Amino acid sequence: GPPPQKPCLDVDLNVLLPSVIEQLILGKGRSKSFVSNTRSEIWRAKEEDGKEIIQKILLDNFYPSTHEEGADDEVKAKSLKHTAKVAEWFYSLLKKKSPWTNWTNDIYDAMRCIDHLPIS
Repeated sequence: GPPPQKPCLDVDLNVLLPSVIEQLILGKGRSKSFVSNTRSEIWRAKEEDGKEIIQKILLDNFYPSTHEEGADDEVKAKSLKHTAKVAEWFYSLLKKKSPWTNWTNDIYDAMRCIDHLPIS
């Protein structure tokens, strides 16, 4: 069908939002080239390998203490479980797998609703 009508905000969310999320997930303290190279690496990898790359980066970026000698096993287990879920989600988002095939359209729909809210 025709592309969804953009709300008043003139921004292409199909480009902007995935880019912002990639920067947040992959780019903590790293360069844009690291993010784009890693994105390409994930894209080309087999699904399980791609998720593993994402999880490793999440652990490095947000849970560095899990690598330390004598790290608490319970904390380590929780970190691994959580980052595995985030890696699963981010991989699906990146590859536009269901239910993330048209997620930016959902945001356009929500923004269009906001455009039509009465201003009191």
